[in-house]
Amino acid sequence: TTWRATQTMNALGTPLTNAYPRRNFYCPCRAKSFRTNTASSASSFARTDRGFASSSPDVEEHKAIVTRRETILGAIVGLATTSSFSFESVASFAAEGETKKQIILITGGNSGIGKTACEQLARLGHKVILHARTPAKAEQAKKEIIYGQPDADIVTMKSNCDLMDLREVQQYCKEVLEYLSKSSDDGEENVSVKKLDSLILNAGIMAAPYELTKQNHESHFGINHLAHFLMYENLKPALFAEDSSKGPARVISVSSLLALIGELALDLDDLDFERRKYDKWYAYGQSKACNILFADDLAHENSKSKLVANSLHPGIVTTDLVRYSFPDLIASKRDPERERWIREQARKIGIRDADEGCKTHVWLATNDAALGTSGEFFVDPGLVYPGATRQQLVEAGDWFLVSGEEFLAPELQFPARLFDGWRNDEIRVKLRERSQDMVSEFLL
Repeated sequence: TTWRATQTMNALGTPLTNAYPRRNFYCPCRAKSFRTNTASSASSFARTDRGFASSSPDVEEHKAIVTRRETILGAIVGLATTSSFSFESVASFAAEGETKKQIILITGGNSGIGKTACEQLARLGHKVILHARTPAKAEQAKKEIIYGQPDADIVTMKSNCDLMDLREVQQYCKEVLEYLSKSSDDGEENVSVKKLDSLILNAGIMAAPYELTKQNHESHFGINHLAHFLMYENLKPALFAEDSSKGPARVISVSSLLALIGELALDLDDLDFERRKYDKWYAYGQSKACNILFADDLAHENSKSKLVANSLHPGIVTTDLVRYSFPDLIASKRDPERERWIREQARKIGIRDADEGCKTHVWLATNDAALGTSGEFFVDPGLVYPGATRQQLVEAGDWFLVSGEEFLAPELQFPARLFDGWRNDEIRVKLRERSQDMVSEFLL
């Protein structure tokens, strides 16, 4: 899988070892200088692009960017249109077997697949606590969602919560617990906190330049894993709150297939790249391996009657998460009208938009069937990896994954071998112990 990823990036002129120059990007989880404007939905981006093209003096440069992006997508689509793979339209997985209305907190809910997950969860009638780096960003996303869904139940907090700063995460969790402990409708003070049904740990960065968090942790490890680890620890009173009318709490950890380089990238003795040379893909892969190990550990340490924890790969999604690795494919440069056909064809090889990218988030958070499995890695709703058949992977658009049915795969012990070197009890326990030491100062 790593070899295939390397060859794909090389084919696009983007070797894994290439470093992109810094740009003035704005990331919802970062507090430093290279940020990206995470404005709103694809339609908003389209309006922004058209406005730019009509009013800016840099029209030709804009056209060149759009053309370059179309060229890249077109090259990828060429693989799909000459293949024999089939693709089926995405169904609404959450609607069937849906649980009772829930309170769901999702990190990074102001942009990308986090925002579309908020939209879909709200459409299903759930109360969504939308996390963003700042209250202003959270409020803006809330307004945009409510504009399209006037009855959406979206809640935001007043605290900053930059995942680069564990102190802000601590204060944010404190405010969430206070919100869940508000007075009941009859005016009597509740002595116990209301149940938080699902915690979706979605926010993250990918292949970013080297940077340290406020507490001097490498930024991928600090944002993608450690801040979420602390958030879970501080929200346990709500996750484990007794409510006879509801089932077990759910924790959904958003990982990536790049976790499969965990055997190479994960170093529990140097999680912050203090002694080894920094590599942005190793840093990302390590943090995504941590996401899987974290969910595995929660599943191992808790009964399914109390908590269900799983991790997932959302797919190859062209949101602004790819701004450092494939800058011409980010959502903010999307022109839906020009790219409609290309994007439809790209779906055949597993490239998804944000609506499709969040479908496993929503399924794991809301579907009754998801309560039967804990400690697994999902690549699609109901589709566990390893374990999925070749046909299932192809139908889901994940044809590039090894199922174990391929020639020599059983002899080489694939795909289990991709996990065996790092996904085990010894490593998950060590990661938990190190993470606990790192966040101990910030526990409520």
